[in-house]
Amino acid sequence: MKQIKRIIACLLVFLLAACPLFPAVGSPAAAQPHNTAEIVGIDYDRITQKAGGGLKTYPVELKLGDVTFNGELSADIGLTYEELNEIIRQTLTEKGLTAERVALVAKIASRAQRDAALYWGDQVLEGLLSYLKIPKTPFSVGDYYDAVVHRSAASAEKTLSITGAKNAAKAVIQKAATKGGKLGKVGKVAKSVTNTVGSLPLFGAIENTVMVANDWNNGSKRFEEYTELLEENLAVISDFYAACSRRAVEMAESKDEQTAWVIRFDKQNNSRTYIGTFWGIPGNLMSCTLSGELTGGKEKEGAYSGTLWLDLEAADLSPVERNLENTPGLAAFKNLIYSTGGYRKVSDTALSKTVLRREVQGELTVYVTNSSGTVRPEVAGSLTSGGDELTFSFARKLEWHDDTMAALGARGITEASFTSSDLTSVTMRSSSRVTQGGEVKTQQDSTEVFGQDPGTVFSPLDKKPVITIGFSD
Repeated sequence: MKQIKRIIACLLVFLLAACPLFPAVGSPAAAQPHNTAEIVGIDYDRITQKAGGGLKTYPVELKLGDVTFNGELSADIGLTYEELNEIIRQTLTEKGLTAERVALVAKIASRAQRDAALYWGDQVLEGLLSYLKIPKTPFSVGDYYDAVVHRSAASAEKTLSITGAKNAAKAVIQKAATKGGKLGKVGKVAKSVTNTVGSLPLFGAIENTVMVANDWNNGSKRFEEYTELLEENLAVISDFYAACSRRAVEMAESKDEQTAWVIRFDKQNNSRTYIGTFWGIPGNLMSCTLSGELTGGKEKEGAYSGTLWLDLEAADLSPVERNLENTPGLAAFKNLIYSTGGYRKVSDTALSKTVLRREVQGELTVYVTNSSGTVRPEVAGSLTSGGDELTFSFARKLEWHDDTMAALGARGITEASFTSSDLTSVTMRSSSRVTQGGEVKTQQDSTEVFGQDPGTVFSPLDKKPVITIGFSD
């Protein structure tokens, strides 16, 4: 019977090499997070739908002449770690589990896999070594191995010391490995196995494992009971991961159905300035802001349509305010006033704050035909196609005095107010009079309208929008 057990033990060497005793399970290393957002103890590789999705973005530029605005092409795709973690926590609660228990079962399974190899490997090795007889003794190498590893009370332990048993066993294995036939094969296998470990006893650590008892019969029974309990726990954990996978896939599919790619321009990040001419005067500072979004489909490629708003406003029109007399039309009037040689300007006063503001909105469609590298899609529509609201007000008062008649006790006075709510003209209401001794001797009042050129303060609207998208993958 003992010989049959040894033959079976030998066969187990080949079975162990071909088929692991346990299916692969998560190891302690796999349970460690490779992302700080992961829940410690959970093997994310066992969940079918992976996290790492969330908001995917690509940079977008929109140019209107010399003014460039920045936006992004984005979509909320796949699951974020926050969403996947919420699924994991919910499933743990419903299954009555904790992340610590899931990790513990994985750790025990990994230990059991190692201990199983030790347990059965120990028996296989003892079976192999039983074929190697030690000369001039009734014992085999297997007997001494049993004495050393299993601490049995066999006569071998009384005959030789443990050190002597090891040395004798190693010598026999070395010699057997040089022989031919069955003895040589056993010797070579034993030598190969023991060399890997380093020295006999090969599996001395087996006595410290969780499922070995004082004798092999009890140990085998305990091992079987242990593996049954472990399999029950592994089934619970496998069910947990299957439920997580199912829910994660369902959520990802639901998000895909609702997700659309969007080209978005955030108002807070798209305030720009530029310089323009107004009423023939250069150097006026303008500000403009772009906002809005264009919505596409489920894929990055395709048509994106929507409304964009462009707000333009005069940040500084002081060049015009300081040089009102030099604007077209008024320059001729100024030359007439100064032609006598005695006039001088004595005041230039703002009657109200100058306001120049324009708000436009338009429908645009952008056709994205590919999503690789730097793409400049075709753009249809106009920023002024959906609405245009203009606000403008200008009011100043100038006064000139003519002192050429001062020797006669007289003075020439000309006052003029300039107002406009129309970019293309300014209205002058003037009063010219001569006073002497506090009395008005002559007076002439008039109202004239002078045509003006709005210039380039709204130049971005004169340019067709050009959009560039930078795809990085």
